[in-house]
Formats: sequence, structure tokens, C-alpha cells
Amino acid sequence: MADTTIRDKLEVAGPVVAVLAGALVLLPWVTSNHALSKFPLVGKELGTEGKRRAAFLENASKIHKTGYAMFRNVSFRLTESEGEIVVMPIGYLEELRKFPDDVLSTVEPIRQFLQTHYLGIRGDDELLNHVIRSDLNHKLNSVNEKLSSEVALTIPEHLGKSRDWTSINIFGAMLRMVAIISGHIFLGPELNRREEYLHASINYTIDLFKAATQLRSWPLWLRPIGQFFVPDINSVKEHRRRAKEFLVPIVRERQASRAAPDGSEEPDDMLQWMLAKAEKFGNTDEGYIAELQLTLSLAAIHTTTMTVTHVIYDLIAYCPEVIPELQSEIRTVLADNGGVMTTQALFQMKLLDSVMRESQRHNPTTATSFRRKVLKDVTLSDGTFLPRGSLIGVPQYGVSMDPELYPDPAVFNPSRFSDIRSGEAPNTLGYSNKEQYQFISVNKEHTGFGYGRHACPGRFFAANEIKLVLARILVDYEIKMPPGETGRYTNLMQIDNVTPDPRKSVMFKYVGQ
Repeated sequence: MADTTIRDKLEVAGPVVAVLAGALVLLPWVTSNHALSKFPLVGKELGTEGKRRAAFLENASKIHKTGYAMFRNVSFRLTESEGEIVVMPIGYLEELRKFPDDVLSTVEPIRQFLQTHYLGIRGDDELLNHVIRSDLNHKLNSVNEKLSSEVALTIPEHLGKSRDWTSINIFGAMLRMVAIISGHIFLGPELNRREEYLHASINYTIDLFKAATQLRSWPLWLRPIGQFFVPDINSVKEHRRRAKEFLVPIVRERQASRAAPDGSEEPDDMLQWMLAKAEKFGNTDEGYIAELQLTLSLAAIHTTTMTVTHVIYDLIAYCPEVIPELQSEIRTVLADNGGVMTTQALFQMKLLDSVMRESQRHNPTTATSFRRKVLKDVTLSDGTFLPRGSLIGVPQYGVSMDPELYPDPAVFNPSRFSDIRSGEAPNTLGYSNKEQYQFISVNKEHTGFGYGRHACPGRFFAANEIKLVLARILVDYEIKMPPGETGRYTNLMQIDNVTPDPRKSVMFKYVGQ
């Protein structure tokens, strides 16, 4: 590739540039590096940091598995695309979660991961988080009604109603379905099917992750130059421009209606909730409000799509025999709740919830979770010292496949967590409250949604949407692997991120009324 050739040429000249730039930060780096040297290093036998980084870029999953197998109960270092990370046992989580944000930052690792400096995006937003907590989570009952009606309309539009088996690229179809369904809540039913919105909400995140991944493959000191050789960065900026071109007039119209109400009922969606709270947070700029819709897409649409796709891939490959049980559970719950998928009805779908959590255990989005940048020197209660500037995390993938925590961890057991909740299986993790085994629950062994006060505030909405989509598909369709396909579709690794293969198809047959 052209950018690889350019990068190689630049790396030849790198030592001179690196020495000049590094002189400004050399002393703090040496101090931090010395403090971290007491932690064992995965891949030490490879020699240089460059070789360890190359090994990580080639097979990050292998590096993480090796580290956890060697150092399960102690902190260890490994070299990522961004430098070294200290991977700490989950026993530290309770102490680590108590540190304030000016000591352990959640935002800085996000900025690093998304390369926000080069892509011009926000790593965090207080207004958005506040609206999710204060509005979205408090209105889940009414939100579910809207989601349910949108799901019932959208799924057959995209999966069809053929009584014959039909092959469908589920990831592509699901992206569009989730964008429409989520958009009903994010932007309102008048706008969620507009092509301008769908194009931006779907393609913005796709190109953003591609751009960030490509840029992270460049050495840190070359990225100021490398950004000009990553075409997807321009695509991201163009998506943002087009989205704002569509959304800003809508924001202005909403702002004008709020300033001079005419007695008509206000829209009841996240855009309106943001406008109602924006002044409190000191930013009512229409461009900023419009851009928050892209942030919502980044945070919600693609993660929900990946989760649903993973569950479907897992069901048809690992345990197709459980699909009739799921269908029976869903139909029984619906009958008990007047045919309506209320919040209570979704809670009662415990086997479906268990399948979702088991799928998340098998398919964590990242190998490490609870990633924090150390902004001030930290000494933990056992004397462990974490110097300013270091990056820490916990081994999400290693924990999820630990036989001391999960019996037969490599086996996909659809009822693993529902059996624990019902008392039919041993309570292996020892939680007295069995609801800790729900999909949305956050604990040391289940950090897919984070841990502590920064755990994902939108997980309740996401879990309900995922259940609504899966329940509707399972009730109205038969699903199976395409002819000739054997085994579960292999996930794709984008450096250290796990995604379902978006190119694969699933067989669908409509059996609904």
C-alpha cells in the first residue's frame, strides 16, 4: 500500500526526528519507564519495543492470552499500538474505581483509541451523559413502547416476509435497522428514516473506526505526518459536514420553537432533551448539538449491531437446539403481558438475557477494559506504584475465559447465567444477589460495560433494544447457517478490537402472522 511505503521511508529518517522531539519529554518518560520496569513484560524475549509493537499489531489476541496465562494473579506489562499498558488483576478494581477523574482518567484512553486529535471528535461529553442518565434512563417504559412499535415495522422491511429460506447479510441489514430504531428515540419518528440521517449515522462510525485503526498502526511520532496518508480521515470530516448540513436547520427550528412556544406538544426525543439541558451546560451552539447526534451513533448504533450479530452467529452455530426454547420463552412472556414487550416483560426473558451475556463473554469488544490514564502518581494500598503517564487496564478477555471463574469457559452455554439465577447451577462467582448475573449488571468479572461510576449509562437502553430486536426476530423467523457453512463465523481482529465478520450471511424464513 502507498501509505506503508511512505511510512517505511519516514521511519528511516525517524531517529533524528525522534531524538529532537523526545528531548522535550525525555526525563518524565525515563522516570515512568523505570517505575514500570518492576512489572513483568510480555514478549520481553522479542527484544525491542518496536518488535513487541509489531507482534501486537499482527496478533493482539495472542499477546493478551499469553500474558494472562503467564501472570493471571499479578500485574504485567504488554506493548500495544500506543505504547505500554499495565494489565492488572480484577482484584484491584474496587480500589481503582474510587480514584477521582483528575487522578485516573477515562477520557484520555478514549482519545487515544479514537485518535480524537486527528479526527476532530470529542472523547467525552457531560451533556450527553447527563441526558442519558436523567432523561433516557428515567423514561425507559415509554421509550420501550416506541422502540417496540419501530422494531415491529422495521424488521420485516429489511428481512422480508418470504416463506422460503432467504440468505441475508445480517450485519449490513442490522446496521440500517438499528439506525432507524435508535433514531426514533434519538431524533424522532419524523426524521429517523431520512437518508441524510441514516447515511451519516451508519457511515460516520464505520469510517471513523477505520481511520483511527489505520492511524494507530503508525508509530506515535509519525502520526502528525501519517494523518495525511489516511484517506478515511477525510471521509470522517465529510460525513460530519454533511450531517451538520442536515441537522443544524432542524436544531435551529427546535430552538426557535422552544423560544416562542405556540402551544403545540414538544417532541419527546433525545434531541429535545439535549436542547432543554444545553444552557445549563453552557453550550447551546447548534453545530455542537447536531454533532452530539453523531456521538450517539458512535456510542450506540454500531455496538448494538455488533452485539445482535454476535448473538445470532452464536445461536445458529453453537446451539441451534436452544432456539425453540427461546421462542417458547418469548411467546409465554408476551402472553403473560398482554402481548406487549414492556420493561417487565423484557426482564422476564431470562434465557434470552443469559444468551446475550454468554455471547458477550465469548465476544468481548476489547481485550482489556477499565482502561485509565494515570494523571498523577498513585500508590495503592498494597504498595503498588503507578507513575503519572502510565496506562492501566484489566484483562477482560482473559477473565472471560478463566476456568476458575467459569466452568468449561470455551463452551458456549446458553443457560449458563439463567441457571445460576434460578439456582439450577452453582453460584460460581459467589454473588449473593443473583441479579448480578444479568446482561446489564456490572461486576469485576463482567466489565464489558465498564465498572464503577463510569460504567456505560446507556446500557439499560441498549439491553432493551437488543432484546426487542432479538425477540422479534426469534418469534417471526426461523434462522440457520447457510448450506455448506460449518462452525461459528470467525471474528475479525482490528488490532485489539473484536468484531463479527460483517461479510457473512444468515438464512431467514418468515413464520410470523
